[in-house]
Amino acid sequence: MFRILAIAALVFYIKIALAQQVFVSSRNSHEVKLYDLATGSFINNFVTASSGGLSFPQEVLWHPDGFLLVTGRGNTAIKKYNGANGAYLGNFTTGYTLDNPTKTTIWKDSLIFVSQWGAVKNKVVRFDLKTGAFMDEFTSIGVPNGCGHAWDSAGNLFVAQYGNGVNGKVLKFAPDGSFVGDFIPSTNLEGPVNLWFDVGGDLLVADWTLGNVLRFDGSNGAFLSNFITGLANVEGFDFDQTGNLYLCDWTANKVFKYDFLANSLLPFISSGGLAAPNSILVRENASSTVEHFFEKIDLKISPNPASEAIQVNFLLEKASDVRLEILNSMGQKVAPVFSGKLAAGEHLFVWNGLAANGLRAVPGLYFLEMSDGQRSATVRFVWQ
Repeated sequence: MFRILAIAALVFYIKIALAQQVFVSSRNSHEVKLYDLATGSFINNFVTASSGGLSFPQEVLWHPDGFLLVTGRGNTAIKKYNGANGAYLGNFTTGYTLDNPTKTTIWKDSLIFVSQWGAVKNKVVRFDLKTGAFMDEFTSIGVPNGCGHAWDSAGNLFVAQYGNGVNGKVLKFAPDGSFVGDFIPSTNLEGPVNLWFDVGGDLLVADWTLGNVLRFDGSNGAFLSNFITGLANVEGFDFDQTGNLYLCDWTANKVFKYDFLANSLLPFISSGGLAAPNSILVRENASSTVEHFFEKIDLKISPNPASEAIQVNFLLEKASDVRLEILNSMGQKVAPVFSGKLAAGEHLFVWNGLAANGLRAVPGLYFLEMSDGQRSATVRFVWQ
């Protein structure tokens, strides 16, 4: 009981500035546009047309250090932009010339996975999350016209292959990158571009050609249902803090909002001159400051809410014994993140959403608790 009250007291001192922002890539105008999450109204062209040479943007990703990463079909590196004003900061990735990079994902090993559309170079590639340095070509075989990624609870990687729009499929790779086989064949898909696992373990696939989001059994790839229909060419997706799903319709030049409880799909963003929107990033927590009874720890997590992984950032002024844990809303331990000695300096850890029992944590409110023996801090976040 004391622990629960202590956590509640700490939460009382958390001050979170909500940005309520939505970033949407506008492929055919070579921009990233900014919208208000509460109303869907257009704010500005956050990354202006062709800034830094951006060409046919494909994915917008928030880096835990507070800047924006954008891939483009016409680029050979991931572009980096100021998270506050969209100013171009240079190429983020180095050491490898990307061939038409498309979808990107941050995974639990603190690496960025990047798919490529190239005819020659099309393996999924990994870069260091902190430095952007090239690590390796991860998949044992190429994925021509490769797009979105997802991982199951065992660490297997699933990659959407668009194909030529009528023969798309989903490929499965083992945790070491070796090819396992075609998980979902072309008999069920035409032009898959994005995919994710839901809390029940089913695999949801956004098919650009069909304009549908389809549901498959996450263990064997069997077709279950057409989950969402009625879109022209669906591609980008993201969730907000309350669990609403946002879907980019490439041809309609709109972003639609799907309410799970009401089972409704309605236009949400239609202004600002969108031209083939294909990626969306919901940013509800721009910054967080933790105040407590001890010397302040600058503890940050991103994204919030999260559905695949959270990145944890903090700075140590001196070497310390550090403990990082995930707690549920009742103050009960869900999963350890790290426990051990750390040197002075900046540190980054990733939690992949798995509880201590190896199962995916259920959606809800959670707390990240950090202690170095003398100080402690707690930040709350939403897991979807």
